[in-house]
Amino acid sequence: MKMNLAKVSRFLAASFLLLALLEDTTEACSCAPWHPQTAFCSADIVLRAKFVAINKMEGNVSERRWMYHEIKTTKLYKGPEEMQDVRYVHTPPIDGACGYFHGGPLKEEYLITGRLKGDEVLITICDFIRPWAEITLAQKRGFTSEYSKGCSCSIVSCHSECSITSDNQCLWTDLLRSQNQSYFQDKHLACLPRAEKNGMCTWKSLGTQRSGSFRKRRLTQ
Repeated sequence: MKMNLAKVSRFLAASFLLLALLEDTTEACSCAPWHPQTAFCSADIVLRAKFVAINKMEGNVSERRWMYHEIKTTKLYKGPEEMQDVRYVHTPPIDGACGYFHGGPLKEEYLITGRLKGDEVLITICDFIRPWAEITLAQKRGFTSEYSKGCSCSIVSCHSECSITSDNQCLWTDLLRSQNQSYFQDKHLACLPRAEKNGMCTWKSLGTQRSGSFRKRRLTQ
């Protein structure tokens, strides 16, 4: 039986598209952990919002459009003034591209960092997206006012033996296996410039503003 050439072509094209989609979804997404201050300073936009409708697809899957979530913005911490009322955040539709699939409850406030592409907010699972109720008081103070003061500083992640190479750096040691996994620096400290020494940064408590003791010591696993 003869097959219509056009039908065969469409079948092959659809098969290749399906294989491409399956191949993409099997690729692992890898994200390096980062301190919330780094997340704030690296982001184009930082806001607090509630997810009201989630995991919606733009167009159909065969067009490989992005997915989006509808949100209700309650507070803008960083970003253009005209984006005080962001209504949608966009994300890749597949895990392999680090797409963010919201699995939490709706209408619960989240802290969200993201990138801007024109007037669209783009997010991935590598961004800092956490329930507002889980953000510590020190972190809330950081996002509200303090982290922005430390964007000239650099937080260096420490996984094993490490040290800093510049006065504007702070060692982030929460990731060391020898630590008790309390993530103290993540939850309570910010890397901020020292007022009395130009260009030097140090850990400071966002509760008491006392200098930390992690700035220049050499650490081993």
